[in-house]
This record gives sequence, C-alpha cells and structure tokens, in this order.
Amino acid sequence: MNRRATLMLVVGGAAGIAASTARAGVGLRKKEGDGRTSAADADQARDAKERKIGSAPQFQNLKEVGPERQVVAVRYHQDTYRVTTADGRSTDFWEANLRFKIDSSKTGPLNGKPVILPSGMMGDRASVFFASPAEMSALIKHQA
Repeated sequence: MNRRATLMLVVGGAAGIAASTARAGVGLRKKEGDGRTSAADADQARDAKERKIGSAPQFQNLKEVGPERQVVAVRYHQDTYRVTTADGRSTDFWEANLRFKIDSSKTGPLNGKPVILPSGMMGDRASVFFASPAEMSALIKHQA
C-alpha cells in the first residue's frame, strides 16, 4: 500500500470515528450529578430526530426563477441533450447527466415553462422540472 492510500485510510477512519461520536451525543443532555441521561431527555431527542426526518425539504419556488433557468427548447442528438434557456443560452449535457422530473406542487414550475436547475457537484449534471408529464414529450425534440 502506498503512502497516499495509507494517509486516506487514517484520515477517513478518524473522520468516521469523530462523526459517529458527535452523532451519538446530539440532543442528549446530561443530568446533574450522576452523568447519566434521563429517559425524558432521551425521548425528547428521539422525538426531535423523528420530526427532522419526517419534515419535508424546503425547495426553491420554481415559478419565480429568472430567464437563465427557464427552458424553451430541448434537442436530443445521439447521446447529448442541448438545453436552450429563455435568455438565449444553450448548454449540452450527456444523456446520463440530465434528469427529467415532474413537480406539480404549488412551488413547481408554471405550466408550459419548464425550469432547469444544477444538481451535480461538478457542474456537469442538471434536472429539468416540468409541471406535468404531458409537457415532456411536447418539449423534447429528436434532432437527426
């Protein structure tokens, strides 16, 4: 094993131990005196964790995005999608890096005005959100 691999194992292991130790103590307060947690405190911590897990994520209101995020055309050729936005810019995405999603909620895009949002850490992936499934086939055109 080379030095770089050894270093990564040591750093990764230490980070994992520190993270699990930190998670184990979240939300639990010690009782004065004996150093043990009470059952009531443990119940409160569990309830708080369940509320956090069960709460819906807060999404951006897609009705309010600017022209740089509003999709006007999607062209498909071989293995590449070319997405054109309302501000006139076009961006190419490899077919595996572009996702098509439906958001019919009150914060979803307007009917007939799909929205593109970045979704990858490297800037090479994105998601196009539609208000309904019918809009997908109407917008995406195959280019020969």
